[in-house]
Formats: sequence, structure tokens, C-alpha cells
Amino acid sequence: MRKPTRPAVTLVRLVPLATALALLTACGSGTEDDGAPPADPTTAATADAAADPADDPADDPADDPADDPADDAAEDGVPVSVTDDTGAEITLDQPASRVACLTMMCVDALTEVGLTPVAYRDPLALDERYAGPGADMREVTGGFGEENVEDVVLSEPDLVIGLAGAQDGLRDAVEQAAPLYLVDPASWQDSVAFLRTVGDLTGTRTLADERADAFTERVEAAAADRSDLTLLSMYGEPGSLGVDTVGTPVGSLLAEVADYPWPAGSDPFATVAVEQVAKVDPDIVFAQAFSASEDAEPLSERLAADPTWARLSAARADRVVEVEADVWATGRGTISLGLVLDEVEATLAAS
Repeated sequence: MRKPTRPAVTLVRLVPLATALALLTACGSGTEDDGAPPADPTTAATADAAADPADDPADDPADDPADDPADDAAEDGVPVSVTDDTGAEITLDQPASRVACLTMMCVDALTEVGLTPVAYRDPLALDERYAGPGADMREVTGGFGEENVEDVVLSEPDLVIGLAGAQDGLRDAVEQAAPLYLVDPASWQDSVAFLRTVGDLTGTRTLADERADAFTERVEAAAADRSDLTLLSMYGEPGSLGVDTVGTPVGSLLAEVADYPWPAGSDPFATVAVEQVAKVDPDIVFAQAFSASEDAEPLSERLAADPTWARLSAARADRVVEVEADVWATGRGTISLGLVLDEVEATLAAS
């Protein structure tokens, strides 16, 4: 069960953006673009400021346009070429300053380098830990893997980032507006590498490296104090349960800090029965309840009536921890994995 989640080619814009918009308008009605480009942060000093150098905004490092990642990206005219996780080569004439995110991992990485997407599809993007509730972004509507491309085009992106294995079928349509980079992380190290790649794609590599190095150092420090307890990260609902194996960002992260005997098979998001969990009998279970309802019943409560589940060491010791399913399941980036690590370290410290 995959969680709601070639030869190299050079990608080019197939038609100008204006033409793509015209084609979409001819096929159906759209909405007005509510996302204007950010204003130029450079302002002229007032006469008073000029008379008093101490009050000159130009002397304030916080107001220096050179410190704005978006400006660094926009002003750096060096071409960028990277290869995505499907083997497709992504070529940009210059670093992207307008990125549309079809996966939360994209929003996560952009937040790390101080940028805001021009479009998003995951509601988690509006969380204050990411782009925030007041961010000027266009929502991309449509089902997972069947997103409304018109929403993407209307956001006027320089680059679109999506999830491999889910949004591959959108490539031809999306590339009418901008190149599509598809990411497919299989470990927390892949998440770190993606952050660096986003730094390359947006002209913010220095800041991306700082964030990536800081997260790597944090994981290494946690691994140095590795616990002997056995952990499990699981999700779903009774009759349809899944496990984050070591072939996922979350599973690989948990394997760094504790015993995590959940190897990756052909599908890194493996289906599992309660009986299989009982054979391992984990000490701590991190449970992600998936539901369309905001007041979803915790997964542990849904499983409480199962006698096999009730005999688990984690269940008997009240060590089934309900976690934020959207962060654990869809975040995938270094901010999200940092939140996962916060939860895991706090739980281990209390055990």
C-alpha cells in the first residue's frame, strides 16, 4: 500500500505561458490570479534618512535585499540543470523564484530557504510551521495525482515540484507552463539531499546547506544516544494498516534512534496485519489515523477491541502515541522530520 503520496531528457517550455493560459481559457472558465509577484524590497532613502546616516534603511542588514532568498534567486542569472528522481533532466535559464508545489515536501523545503510557493495542494502548507495561514498562494484543486493543471498555470510558476509515482501523469500538461521536477524520497538522507537540490533550483544553496547540515547534525546527535526500545510507525485504519518501513523518510529516521525492525520490501509503505505487529511486539507505537473527518477517532481506540492488539506490550503499557498524520505522512521534508524527531525523542525520554 503506497501512502497518499527513463532516459534523461531536457525539459523546455512547450509554449509560452500566455499561450498556455489562452488554451486553458478556451477550454473552460478559470479564476483571476490572486497571487501578485512580491514587491521590490529595495526602496529609496528619504531625505531625512539621507541627512542622518544612522537612520538610513540601507544601513540596516535586516533590510538588505541581498539577504532575501527570493531576491538572490531572481538576480542570479546562471542556468541551472538537475536530474529529478525519475531520471528527467530539469533545465532552467536561471534559478526559479516562483515555485508551485504539488507535494508538501516542496513546501517544506521552500520554507527552509525562506521562500513561499506560488501554489500548494496540501492544507498543511497553511500551517504556521510552514508557509503560514496568511501566505499568498493559489490552492491547486483536484484529487491526488489528478490535480487541476489550470490552477498550476494560473499561478505563473517558473518551476513545479511534485511527487514521483503519483503525479507523473501530469508532466505533459504541466510543462505547458513550467518544468516539472518529481521527487521520490526513500530515506531521511534523501530529504536532506532534496533540500540542497531546492537550494540549487532557487539560488538559495548556501541557506539550504545550512539547514541541511543542521538537521543532519541533529540526527547524528540523536543516533549517538540510540535507544534499545523497539519502535513502530503505523497508519491507516482497522483492516487497512500500513507501516513506514526503513525505505521511507520516517522509517529510516526512527531506525537511527532506536530498534526499528521493519525492512523495506517491494513497497516501502508495507501493508501489515495486527498479527504481524504482534510477532515483533514493539515497545512503542506511533499511530497515524487517516480520516476525512477532523474529529477522527484515534487509531489505538479503533483497534482496542482487537484482542491481539490489546496484548501488545505498547498497548498494555499505554505507549501507543497518536501523532499528526499529515506531518508524519505527507511532510517528508526536514521541517516535518524535525517535528517527527521531536515527538520520538520526547516519547523515548519519558519511557
